Amino acid sequence: MIGTKDDTTAGTGTAADFGSLRCLWPESVCVDPPTHFVAQELADGRDAEVFCVRHYVLTLARICEVHLPLCEGDFAGHVDSHGEL
Repeated sequence: MIGTKDDTTAGTGTAADFGSLRCLWPESVCVDPPTHFVAQELADGRDAEVFCVRHYVLTLARICEVHLPLCEGDFAGHVDSHGEL
């Protein structure tokens, strides 16, 4: 279980400069500060992305409403953990 922002971002390349990060929304530039995270366990280690609250909700909605209906996996198979930093 992730307990701190360092646990959230450890090993992802985002931990070193956490304080100056911006939301990592991939569709456009978002300069809002990150307040939430979505972490996935990948073959080469954990990957965590940080988002502002708006893009955090949209990220989870996209997984649930766009990706999962077309995928054989479930939510737990795609998202290791998520929540507020």
